[in-house]
Amino acid sequence: MKHLPLFDNIPKLSNSLKVFKKHFLGVPLLAFFNILTIVILGGLSVYAKFNNKGRGVERLFSDPFNFWLPYEGILTGLSEVIGCLPVAICAFTFGVLRQKDPGSRATIFLFFSALLLGVFYLDDRFRMTLIMSRLGISKKLIYLCYGSAVFLYGVKFWRYIKTTPYLPLVAAFILFAISRLEDIVNTPNQGLHAILEDGTKLLGLVNLALYFWYVCHHEVWRHFQQSEKR
Repeated sequence: MKHLPLFDNIPKLSNSLKVFKKHFLGVPLLAFFNILTIVILGGLSVYAKFNNKGRGVERLFSDPFNFWLPYEGILTGLSEVIGCLPVAICAFTFGVLRQKDPGSRATIFLFFSALLLGVFYLDDRFRMTLIMSRLGISKKLIYLCYGSAVFLYGVKFWRYIKTTPYLPLVAAFILFAISRLEDIVNTPNQGLHAILEDGTKLLGLVNLALYFWYVCHHEVWRHFQQSEKR
């Protein structure tokens, strides 16, 4: 009986599936987040199908772009890009350092920095403060909670922070405080309001990103130097 070429490829296919499974499961949480995303998208698809909500689902992925004013929102988009940089840098550097020295001051500092900045980024990106204020929660109370978190963060890690060039970090939090204060005061002049709220926030994010870029670069470099000595 003539041997079919298809059967010759089955062992190769089986090996490819094993390699794919090894790589897929080798990255922490990769399988979990992929499955979770597929379940969410599948659920939305089923919901849209049976409730005739296709347009509503489409809006979830709509591009906030104005053809006639292509520059509209460009600084907001830039702020969102810069805002995620220190979160990603801190989280990545924490992942590198914790493998060899999980209890070091730098490792713990970067973990809580990623956590704190991540909350701020999610709040800004998904307008969580605005949503909570519409539900009746005072903005003053929300900002008081955030301010308290920053204060505790500074007190806890001041001994480590002062060993770094911390001026950009301090400047960033001062600029954020001005931005949040303007959000409460709401200056009538639109141009001045935009500069005091969004302009100061953008400048604060630039300082924050540069500070953590320097700190994380220094800590990773020191980590590799220590590894080479060992």
